[in-house]
Amino acid sequence: MAAEKPAFAVDAIEADGVKLPLGGEATGPIELRSNTRSLDITFAPVRGASAAPLRFRYQLDGYDREWRDPIGVMRFAVRFNDAADNTISGEEFDAYGESAGWTGTPETALFKQRLETLEVPQGATRLQVWLSSAGPQQTMGVYALDGLEVVLVSSDPALGERSVEMIPPTGSLMDKSAGTPTGWARHGTSLGIAQIRPQAGRSPLIIMRDDRADAFGGWLTKGLKDLPLVDKSKIRLKWREAYSIGWGGSARVSYPYLPAGEYRLRIQELTVEGVAQGKESVMRLVVVPPFYQTRGFWVCIAGLSATVLGLLVRQSTRRRMQRRLDVLESERAVDRERSRIARDLHDNLGADLTHLALLSDLAQADAGDALKVKHHFDQIFDLAQSLTRQVDEMVWAVNPANDSLKGFVPFLSNYAQNYLLAAGIPCRLDLPAVLPEVPLSSTQRHHLFLTVKEALHNIVKHAHATEAWLVVCLEGGQLTIRVQDNGCGISGQSCAGDGTGNMQQRISSIGGTLERNSAAGKGTAIALLLPLVPAD
Repeated sequence: MAAEKPAFAVDAIEADGVKLPLGGEATGPIELRSNTRSLDITFAPVRGASAAPLRFRYQLDGYDREWRDPIGVMRFAVRFNDAADNTISGEEFDAYGESAGWTGTPETALFKQRLETLEVPQGATRLQVWLSSAGPQQTMGVYALDGLEVVLVSSDPALGERSVEMIPPTGSLMDKSAGTPTGWARHGTSLGIAQIRPQAGRSPLIIMRDDRADAFGGWLTKGLKDLPLVDKSKIRLKWREAYSIGWGGSARVSYPYLPAGEYRLRIQELTVEGVAQGKESVMRLVVVPPFYQTRGFWVCIAGLSATVLGLLVRQSTRRRMQRRLDVLESERAVDRERSRIARDLHDNLGADLTHLALLSDLAQADAGDALKVKHHFDQIFDLAQSLTRQVDEMVWAVNPANDSLKGFVPFLSNYAQNYLLAAGIPCRLDLPAVLPEVPLSSTQRHHLFLTVKEALHNIVKHAHATEAWLVVCLEGGQLTIRVQDNGCGISGQSCAGDGTGNMQQRISSIGGTLERNSAAGKGTAIALLLPLVPAD
């Protein structure tokens, strides 16, 4: 008895546009050069096959992790029509591949819920629903629709909403697959593609079963099921769907720059429902590796590398020791320079001090006007406070004596409480009872402080908070600083103008990470995480 011919097979294989002779399991593998830019494979139905071709899938074993299907498409669509039944606009929702939980039949498959909201365009008076298998012509498969509901939202809020079930349990021949629900009609070049599946005590499933690569079909609503849209602002579509959609004709696929190795090209025939049938077709391919990927080449490289490594170890060790000495010397130089900068900062505030002197002169000149004198003294007081804070912050930032966790945490907590207290927001502190001897460089302190300062500024300016928290903890060699509020929060993960990008850049520059968690009405939490090097 002659073996059955497969329904699908490889029709051609091209490497960079050049056709290769076809082989098989018996004739040996097809060989490809390692620098092949593109491997193009053409699949086609086999003439004289014993069974009519339906669908197929393929897998390049050794490259593809799973079976692949040429992409066929079926569509669920809605159309907004005017009073003359002309289409104003519409929306299409494509289905392709196989839905999760597909079992091979619509009756037993798991359906997934879909929800879409659409604005009603101006001039639209009626809504029409379309189902069509008219994606690419050679699309084949099954699409099942269940529980279609349209919620009509009125332009007048006082009128509320109205829900309409679109698939009625009544119609002609409703106990057969050829039945037609009331208000629905078939369309396409093959009306048999549109079917129903009766369900006991429920509305039927609406089905598209396309088993012809040269035809298409589907369903549409007519008459009573074309929903009126007068005075409607938008609609909400709810439906459940399950499907298995693939390809039933010739197809061409490409694999760019295949790595060297052995592969098996597998072809599996499928029923229209996507169930495997028949024997797999297999073709072997080999991508020949270049000489520099062979075992002998790498053995030579390993021997040469060992020799060179031995020569480099001594030199590398000497250089590492010298670099360490250079680093120590650089750190001492930096400490001296920072101390000098700390002294100079006190002497370079001339502009603000001049402003302070000018305000004093104005107060003397206006001595006869009590209101003006009070205003000048208020300005002098505010400027003096600002100068004091600036000097304290700058001196603290560059002073090497503060290059530790013990020098950083008290300053940060004191600043946070004073800053938030001035804005009328209580600040609760959660700090370690004992701070370990952990070094913290001036650069790390500088960026951590400015990031926390920006977070506090956001609380005062944007959060509308009544309470805030500053939490500092050190665990597993990682410093964590969290600034949290009970304010209005934000709905997204980013917000223009809140300085998050600048904050993230600062923390990244010192090897740390920034995390933000926020939700509308639930406040915002900013966490700074920085790995620390313990003291020797």
